[in-house]
Parts: sequence; C-alpha cells; structure tokens
Amino acid sequence: MDTLKKAGAMLAHLDLFHQMLDLRGLLQLAAHMEERGDRVTLISGETITLIGAEMLSDAGVTTGKGARIEAATAYRVLQALKGHDAPEYAVTREELGALNARAVAELEGGDALKAFGDTLARIGAAPAAAPVHPPAPAQAPQPEASAPAERPGRGRRAAETEETATEQPAA
Repeated sequence: MDTLKKAGAMLAHLDLFHQMLDLRGLLQLAAHMEERGDRVTLISGETITLIGAEMLSDAGVTTGKGARIEAATAYRVLQALKGHDAPEYAVTREELGALNARAVAELEGGDALKAFGDTLARIGAAPAAAPVHPPAPAQAPQPEASAPAERPGRGRRAAETEETATEQPAA
C-alpha cells in the first residue's frame, strides 16, 4: 500500500513526465536523422518528412532502435519550443538538439522540477546528497581468484564486516 501511495504522489507530475518524454522523442528523431544522413525534417500536424539521400514522409517515424515519433506530438512540441504557429516546421538535427538543450535548461530551472524534487524528498525516494559515513580507507587490491564472491542482496556494510571477521587471526 505504501508503494501505491508513493506512486499516487507522482500523479501531480505527469505533465513534467510527458514533457520530458516528448523532448526525448525530438532527440531520438535527431539521432535517426543522423543515422539516415538526413539534412532537414519538415514536421506538420499530420506528417514528418525526412529529407536527405532519400525522402520519407509518413504520419510517424520509427527509428532504428524502435522508438516511435508521431507527427502530431513532434509538431505540438516544436510549436511550443519555437513559440509561433506555422503550418509546418523545417528543422535540422542540430536545431533539434539546440531546441532540446534550451528546453532542458528551462525545465531544470523551473518550478515543475523543483516540485518533483520536493515530492521525492517527501516520500523518501530522493537520492542522498552525500554519504552519511565517511568512506572506508582504501585497501590494496586483491587478486580476483582470492577475493571472496559476493552474494547478491548484501549491503556494503555486511561485506566489510565479513571481510574483517575472516582476516582476524585465530587465537
């Protein structure tokens, strides 16, 4: 039930998640353009047209890695990023990267990401900023064959305790 409550706390941040997903789509489109050698992409509300060695026009593009970028989503995101209405947007892969970088910088400085960080801290999911305990002193590396195999699921503290216990001489 606790996990469900934590997941519910994330609902307030769905817009942020969707915006980040849409921006990721533009980066994937830029990478796909580079793979294909495309110079320019025309994006309208209905079609994405890749222009390069060969021309491809469709309602969406599936990249070589299986990501799907829909024309309507790409158009809506570009409309917001460029700040003006147009029947279609012509963009190069470099411009897509620059628009994305600007949008990420705006997200990082915005209230939505701060609110998300506050939610993570409130539900106890925020990563620790600094270790609570000082790091253990460095030990000389041991050969792989003599190092004991670590079982999955053990914490670092448990592994250190076992090593210390096995290194003590017998009385």
